[in-house]
Amino acid sequence: MMPRSPFHFLICILAAASLLAGETFQGKIVDISGAPIAGAQVAAVNRLGVIAQTASNAGGEFHLSVPVSSGASLRITAPGFETKTMPVAESKLVVLAIAPQTDSVQVVGSAIDVPLREQGSSVSVITREEIEQRNEPRSIDLLRYLPGMSVAQIGARGSLASLFIRGGDSNFNLVEIDGVTVNAFGGWFDFANLPVGFLDRIEVVRGPQSAVYGAYANGGVVNLVTRSPEEKADFELLAEGGSYAERRFSAGGSGVLHGFGISAFASQIDDNGPVANSDDYDKDVFLALTGNMGRQHVAANGHFNASEVGVPGAYGSNPVGLFTGPDLISRSKTNASNYGGHYQVDISSRVRQEVFAGFFLSNNFFQSPFGPSYNKDLRGQAEARTVVSVSSHYLTAVGYAASREEVKNTFITDSSTRSFPLRRDQHGIYWENRFEFGGRLFANLGARAEIIRTPRIPADSFAGRPEFQQDTIVKVNPKIAVAYELRPGTRLHSSAATGIRPPAGFEIAFTDNPRLKPERTASFDVGLEQRLFRQLVSLEATYFYNRYYDLIVSLGGSLSRLSSYHSDNLSNSRAQGAEFIARIRPLRWISVAGSYTYLASEILSLSGSSGLAPAFFKVGQPLIRRPRHSGSLVATVIRSRFSANFTGYFRGSVLDVEPNFGASAGLFENPGYANLGINVNYNLAHGFTLYGNVRNALNRHYEEVFGFPSPLLNFVSGVKWDFSRAK
Repeated sequence: MMPRSPFHFLICILAAASLLAGETFQGKIVDISGAPIAGAQVAAVNRLGVIAQTASNAGGEFHLSVPVSSGASLRITAPGFETKTMPVAESKLVVLAIAPQTDSVQVVGSAIDVPLREQGSSVSVITREEIEQRNEPRSIDLLRYLPGMSVAQIGARGSLASLFIRGGDSNFNLVEIDGVTVNAFGGWFDFANLPVGFLDRIEVVRGPQSAVYGAYANGGVVNLVTRSPEEKADFELLAEGGSYAERRFSAGGSGVLHGFGISAFASQIDDNGPVANSDDYDKDVFLALTGNMGRQHVAANGHFNASEVGVPGAYGSNPVGLFTGPDLISRSKTNASNYGGHYQVDISSRVRQEVFAGFFLSNNFFQSPFGPSYNKDLRGQAEARTVVSVSSHYLTAVGYAASREEVKNTFITDSSTRSFPLRRDQHGIYWENRFEFGGRLFANLGARAEIIRTPRIPADSFAGRPEFQQDTIVKVNPKIAVAYELRPGTRLHSSAATGIRPPAGFEIAFTDNPRLKPERTASFDVGLEQRLFRQLVSLEATYFYNRYYDLIVSLGGSLSRLSSYHSDNLSNSRAQGAEFIARIRPLRWISVAGSYTYLASEILSLSGSSGLAPAFFKVGQPLIRRPRHSGSLVATVIRSRFSANFTGYFRGSVLDVEPNFGASAGLFENPGYANLGINVNYNLAHGFTLYGNVRNALNRHYEEVFGFPSPLLNFVSGVKWDFSRAK
């Protein structure tokens, strides 16, 4: 008998895996005229949630492997179309009617797979179709258009960008990439260098979510979902150039064979910037592997980003004459990577077990006229979750999560002026319950106990810090979210929750307070969505109220009587307002989405006082960089080979600080502004698309951050090639 080759055994293994993977179904998704719908999200779901999912190609076709005897049905969503659920066997031709909605089969805001329309929380989704069509290279330039969001970027693209959700601070946002937390120690995240080429969608839930995600979900969650391998092989290329010598190149592709898939993307973005030392360089690589074997699913991915940006300092408004010219020395370099793994198995038709693991590392080097400095953030995390379908109306999820985070910084030192790693361990135990009544009432109730342990911290006489002994804090965060369909086309949603943010590294290192507590948020919202004219128009209004407690404030002078420590959890503030959203889709080829947010924020008195505020501020003042009025508009036209987006957003005036020395040098009004843009795509033959994107089309001068001018009229143009369209 001839010996069997390794290649023969590999064929046998793949064949066995193919049998385990189940049956592959294929179908086509079209609108009522018969035209194909590209980018539709197709998911196989059972009573426990999503089993497998894919997206339709340029011809509206999809292929999806579904485990045998899984009891699954298909749920199909597409931007601008109705959501439809049907038996898998009836999916050969799916016809969707147009609608102004953007739905998704699973989104943030719950430990249980919950579609967007059944969420009680306020959730927005930026879909893959919008990402590809808008031709914006970075996520921050898409997040600007969501309701309740305010962006503050320090000048040119690539420079530091902060995000404020519903009046919360910029370090109140939990940011995840496929479930892996990528915030710095203390919650900070810079949105400036986050490309979109490897993303399937961006999900944002507004309001605190610590009952689901634990620490740092104090004001909201931004979840970046990467592109999974697709059943039919695809490959994409992109090249563009534009103002300020901007250049972007990207390539990527994916495919699945016998239930095992691979997805890989790489990109490079760089430009010279509008002034000296404002150049920006960004490189990004992503790789994902997946496997489906019967009722089991496994996924692993890795993402690496290397960026370098010049920091010229303020070169705009100069209210007290402190500007002496651009800084030609300061530069920031960052290498950041995150890695994640996920294992899921449906033990039975009623029980699902999931295991998650993640690792995040960020190394930052900063060069300034005063010398070099560095910062290193590191985090490892693991989580186990069990989901049980108790009945067709009740699901419950129980989980345990653990993480260790660490920061090491030039200026976090001991008494010998040596840097040391400042560590913190967190353990979360959570329980969430989901109820459904009659397909009209949906409720999620849950809570999470967070155990935050900080080990011994050595003394530092220079910083005035004595030795801190090991400290443990326990916080419980509840949440309730309800969605109710009053009648077809009328939906009521409401949620109430709390959030926490543990202290940052500098807040711990430069205090003599051994028991700084996490900052807290308590919030609720209530909203109504009404669809009109055969659901071609959607109107939504949501009221929200956020109360911020235990904010960390530095003390001294007249404030020293409030506490014996240099800093303490004594500051309070609040933000309340309303979001108004309108979506109109009168025809297949045109859609309009607009939003307006009214926000009233206010600094409240420090705890233990009747009228004292944090240093440099007054009770009753609005929070800095939180506009009272803001809004956006996106109009999309798609006709045959041609598509265009007409975009605009505005922000009212805000309270801001002196751009060189901050609040200590004074507070000033930063005037409001409006920005308009035009983006055009034209599909050529053989999968090629030409595009052009004009930004700040009216050439308006404005400063998102006081003293740092945003780019004047600028543009990019490029070409994209898609293998699936070429076929």
